[in-house]
Amino acid sequence: MQTAVQESATYATRKTAAMAVNVESDSVALSMAKGYYFHHVSKYEVVKKYMKGSWIMTNFNGSSCTEDDILLKISYEIKMPIKFANIDSIRIFQTSHQRRWTGDNPRLERDDDVDYVYITETGYAYHRDINCSHIDLSIHSIDKKNINSARNQSGGKYYKCSHCVKNNQTQYYITDYGTNYHSDKNCSGLKRSIKRVKLSEAKGKSPCKSCGGNN
Repeated sequence: MQTAVQESATYATRKTAAMAVNVESDSVALSMAKGYYFHHVSKYEVVKKYMKGSWIMTNFNGSSCTEDDILLKISYEIKMPIKFANIDSIRIFQTSHQRRWTGDNPRLERDDDVDYVYITETGYAYHRDINCSHIDLSIHSIDKKNINSARNQSGGKYYKCSHCVKNNQTQYYITDYGTNYHSDKNCSGLKRSIKRVKLSEAKGKSPCKSCGGNN
């Protein structure tokens, strides 16, 4: 459950860091982050089942958004599986911090004389839309027993990552549009360092099938 909450908080701050570039109000940007968090965490049945009260009763006291940083401080109560004395729940505190996007504004019009695209360090394609699902990763954990039947959003099967997957592991990490499953959440195959470059600098990369053909 803590993993699900942390993944959702990380997704929310990262998404807001990029999307709030045109938002001048810090309170609006913070509301965006909360919205992204709720949207993401609602996918997890374990959160709905074991969070005391309701998963929408998450406390964000101490959270903030400035022109440089986005900070989500999340607290909630987990139901105890067995009541101990008068204690039937335990409060959990988690945080996620992200530097706010201060570089290029992706919503500004492109220079008419220069064609820009977005690339990643390990990707084989270039993207015209920074919000393309293939570079906007949502990392999920999955049990080993379910990995063979799992399918990504494109209907494809997940295959073992040759870099990080070892034997005798019970849990893996996958992404919505990825094709590999990973045992290390810090594996390079799960990282996306997005760069905005001139199309002429994306040599060797092919256009993304989802957004690369858009002009």
